[in-house]
Amino acid sequence: MNIKTAFFLALTSLKRGNKGTLALTVLIMMLAYVNIVFISSIFGGIIEAINREAINNNFGNILIEPEIDERYIKDQDAIGWISTIPGIVGSSPHYIDSVTIRYDERNDFYDIKSGKWVMKSIDVESEKSVTQIHESMIEGSYLEETDRDKIMIGKDIAGGYNGALEHLSLGGVTVGDDIDVSFSNGIHRTYTVKGVFGTKNGQVDQVAFVTKREMESVLKVYDWASEIIVKIENTGEEDKYIDEIRQLGFKNESIKKWSDLMGFTASASDSFAMISILLGVIGTIIAGVTIFIIIFVSVVNKRKQIGILKAIGMRDSTIVLSFVMQALFYGVIGVLLGISFILFVLRPLFISNPLELPMGWVSLEVTFNIIRISNISLIVASLVGGFVPAFRGARESILKSILE
Repeated sequence: MNIKTAFFLALTSLKRGNKGTLALTVLIMMLAYVNIVFISSIFGGIIEAINREAINNNFGNILIEPEIDERYIKDQDAIGWISTIPGIVGSSPHYIDSVTIRYDERNDFYDIKSGKWVMKSIDVESEKSVTQIHESMIEGSYLEETDRDKIMIGKDIAGGYNGALEHLSLGGVTVGDDIDVSFSNGIHRTYTVKGVFGTKNGQVDQVAFVTKREMESVLKVYDWASEIIVKIENTGEEDKYIDEIRQLGFKNESIKKWSDLMGFTASASDSFAMISILLGVIGTIIAGVTIFIIIFVSVVNKRKQIGILKAIGMRDSTIVLSFVMQALFYGVIGVLLGISFILFVLRPLFISNPLELPMGWVSLEVTFNIIRISNISLIVASLVGGFVPAFRGARESILKSILE
């Protein structure tokens, strides 16, 4: 096989070929590459948005729950020491209770709307270091430490804010309205709505919050917790911090990573990943078929030339290699242009203007792994798409190639 000769034939063919066809072929390969990377990146962005919302507003990185058959975590010293571990951004203990919330919009007995919801307490300052709910206020303001007769509710409870459970909501509670809350222990309280919040996490938007001291006065407990959410600096290092947290005295408590708590959402993420792979494979096949057609047409148009080259002694392998080099040229240029378009046009565009979807703000999650797999996929598709028609054309007899 003469590589230099094959390269010369490929270069000559590209130079003498139709420039419009060349430009169109390169454009098709670039778009095929962009399609592969874009689909993988946008689904990656969706998965990242789902995970980010779970960490920032629901579970934190680590969730600590009581021992089996216990309602509360009672080790006050251990609860207080969690935030002192280097690398932990903060921890926030919650009390949790199932409550019935009633709202009488017109102050008459016949127009009462009610529903069962989850009530949680928050230690205001520690909560701000762990979750971003304070940045998600739709109306009103966040709770303050001294608030005892105030409540903060999610948009799914309030109603009227395009929540997912509008039919089960209180029908349009706004800031300043009074709502009645019945706790599981039989205590009834009336609270004034101080704020309505809306995150991109449906579970969180179905929760009502009061201050820690208010909840303790209702439940008759002090400095315990129904759960503790922990935020760490570097997501992915949860196992390391779980070991350190256990050393504080949490021996029998349930300590889980956020990824173990995703439930249905984890299945949705897996489905997005599978769809991304499937569409990427289809895009790669399309790119390979495109190259196959282009090289096939080129081989058909040059049958007589191929026959003459074989007649003067050129090997089949050299002829095949020349067409494969052409296909490789289309693939490489498509990859280079595609990478440039993704990194310097699409990615900055999505960073400055992320998509607002129900699961969060979605940008392109362009990773090295996506780029690497896409590069390999398109190059392999180009090589295969170029080799098959070239190999079939080069195997024809000299007479058949020249005379037909």
